[in-house]
Amino acid sequence: MTSVTPFKPPRLIETDTLLLRPLEFRDAEELFDSIFSDFDTMRDLAWRVHTHIEETRNFIALSRAGREAGTYVHWALECKQTRRITALIELRIEPPRIELGYVVCRRGATRRRRSGILALRKLTQWLINQPGIYRVFAHCSVDGRSHTMMERLGFELEGTVKSHEARPNIGVLAGDSYLYAMTRAASPLTVPNSGPVSPPSD
Repeated sequence: MTSVTPFKPPRLIETDTLLLRPLEFRDAEELFDSIFSDFDTMRDLAWRVHTHIEETRNFIALSRAGREAGTYVHWALECKQTRRITALIELRIEPPRIELGYVVCRRGATRRRRSGILALRKLTQWLINQPGIYRVFAHCSVDGRSHTMMERLGFELEGTVKSHEARPNIGVLAGDSYLYAMTRAASPLTVPNSGPVSPPSD
């Protein structure tokens, strides 16, 4: 039987203007100020708005543990020119599929949407072509602002998932989500030929 190569995400991904890198504890203050404490950014997410920086530090600690375990990965999307974080990317890894999450910083002058989309497109194309990965998918709120970006990234709308996730920041217990995905066909598994099977003897 064909063996499956374990998926291992790269530590760094670069474009001309942006760097995708793991979260570090030194990012806590910036992440708290620009993403986690900002209601407009967190509005439609399943994560609660952070009210204290210690919550953000705990998030970073969990992120590092997830990377070590190989179950999920968070990247900071950093502008090379300003060294500011413009977005947060999440991967939940369950081969043959990976779930993608993307949070854009909407506070201040750090938002570089077009460059971020180019970086995310580079990442998703890399992901879908990795050995053992045949599906990259994402959910987004039907009332949110992310679904148009998913189509620009090359994802296809597969449908609406009813009562999919809680959105505590707007008091929604079970909100509907659009389901987007990109896929590729898997090659048939090769089964070793063990030769003819003899009939059972009497």
